[in-house]
Amino acid sequence: MIITFKRITSAVLAGAMLLTNFTACSGSSDSVKSNPVAVNEYGEVDMEVALNYETDVDALVAELESREADPTKPVSQHLNKKTLEVFNYLREIYGSKTLIAQQMWDSKGFEDDVYYKANKDLPAIKGFDMIFSNLGENADNRQVDEAIKWHTESGGLVTFTWHWNVPKDINNDSSGTAFYSEDITNFSLENAVTPGTKEYEVIIRDIDTIAIQLQRLEAADVPVLWRPLHEASGAWFWWGGFDRKVPLNEYYKKLWYIIFDRLENYHKLTNLIWIWNGQDKRHTVSPNTYDIAGTDYYGPANIHTSQVKEFNDLKEITGEGKMIALTECGNLPAVEEMEKDGIMWLYSMLWYGDFTFAPSGGSNSPDLDKDGLASVNTERMSEEFISDYMKNEKVVTWNRLPEYEGTEKNIPESMDLRFKLAEWNANNK
Repeated sequence: MIITFKRITSAVLAGAMLLTNFTACSGSSDSVKSNPVAVNEYGEVDMEVALNYETDVDALVAELESREADPTKPVSQHLNKKTLEVFNYLREIYGSKTLIAQQMWDSKGFEDDVYYKANKDLPAIKGFDMIFSNLGENADNRQVDEAIKWHTESGGLVTFTWHWNVPKDINNDSSGTAFYSEDITNFSLENAVTPGTKEYEVIIRDIDTIAIQLQRLEAADVPVLWRPLHEASGAWFWWGGFDRKVPLNEYYKKLWYIIFDRLENYHKLTNLIWIWNGQDKRHTVSPNTYDIAGTDYYGPANIHTSQVKEFNDLKEITGEGKMIALTECGNLPAVEEMEKDGIMWLYSMLWYGDFTFAPSGGSNSPDLDKDGLASVNTERMSEEFISDYMKNEKVVTWNRLPEYEGTEKNIPESMDLRFKLAEWNANNK
């Protein structure tokens, strides 16, 4: 890996200029309170500056453990006004209502059709991914663009995960990148949290690259429910370890603390509500580093139990009073089942594609009706179920969200065009 080093002064100025450009395009400078990421003349993270800041994990953990966790307050010490409003709203409804969420992928958003057909409504939260944001010249930030549009033009809430691509072989630049452990031949999680290694340099560069995208969201005044290092309890992602028999959880924890420290204490982002999705007691981190505990569960199709076991398992290993969310799922838990079992997920987020719409020619390609609209995948949930779910007053949908300053309440443009065309076709038969 060849790194171009620049003087600190010029790098900071370049970072400030880059953030100014984000602000001019995306939002008010009043929304940006964080420290600009130092970049070089090419807009890339200036590694000379980035590596000057190093997380003292032991000191950080000691400081975190010295403070009693208060789940009624955000773990971030410097949230902006709107993000604090979102946090307080989530605390207010937690335990009595549940938000409906949907992971997105294609910018056409065919998942939206399913909900709008059901009840002229949409999910309250949409999920997006930083999956391609750290790939240098191959970076793709369209998911960030979509998230900004969803919040500013429609007033919906936003959550982000990060399928973190790293080199398949740290010693071979042409090996490509991957996030699945089975595709990676030589990238050490232990080295990734050890300063002075090639892997460590990669993760510092990548975290700061993602920080730039989070600052774009901050500049547009978009609060982010931020879920890094998800599903760490398994071995399928490199941050969870390559072998379930090898206890790599301590390295996972160090990586979590490095991410938390860089985004909160170094870059001082003001728009993050933190979600810990470690899913395992061995991977627990300080409750002073997350606001929401999440678990992912994919059960048999068209089974809408409350998933009470997963809820209680997570509750048992998290800080007392933490909000608990079903951060990914294959089936929405029925409200009646949750009430019967005495639980209420903060939100439940269906995965994209055929977990929501009926597929055609592939799991992510919708089977469109005569009007060009996607329909519910009845193998996963019935039309009656999704309609009743959206109508239930204990479910917070898009229409039931509070209105936030600086946002509009328009349905997504791509979906709007599809429904207007369908209406025109119906009126001109």
